[in-house]
Amino acid sequence: MNIIYKKAELNDIDDLVDLKIKQNLYVCNREGLILKDENIVRKNIKNILLQELNKTIYFFVAIDKSSNRTVACNGVVIHQMVPSAFFLNGKKAYVTSVYTDEDYRCKGIQNVLMQMILEFLEEIECKKIELDAVNPHAIKLYEKFGFKKDNEKYILDK
Repeated sequence: MNIIYKKAELNDIDDLVDLKIKQNLYVCNREGLILKDENIVRKNIKNILLQELNKTIYFFVAIDKSSNRTVACNGVVIHQMVPSAFFLNGKKAYVTSVYTDEDYRCKGIQNVLMQMILEFLEEIECKKIELDAVNPHAIKLYEKFGFKKDNEKYILDK
């Protein structure tokens, strides 16, 4: 298996949209839900990526060189918060969209992609990094990189 790893660019958006749809379908199947309107979801993902890719949203991808197919991705959203004495530059990152095609899972691909995200965040001096996880395999990956569970989040869904 010959995998190429890189930061996603505009020409990778269609592949990212496809992976995000696969991820949505995977989560829906796991939760017993139905993806309401794939075409609208696809359009909205593409529009957001066209506006925000490599501005506030960054993706890293793994491409199988033998098939020239994008087989995994992960993303990070950068928020600029108001700095404080405990949060000096105000940069906050949220890791999202961690997904690997089924045939490529458990091969270390997300290890490389997660390392790429963490190196990128170090380059831009972002030290506050959050993510959500329920998948036990993903949780093991995140813990390997030093993430710890924190129960302090409150969410308002309207």
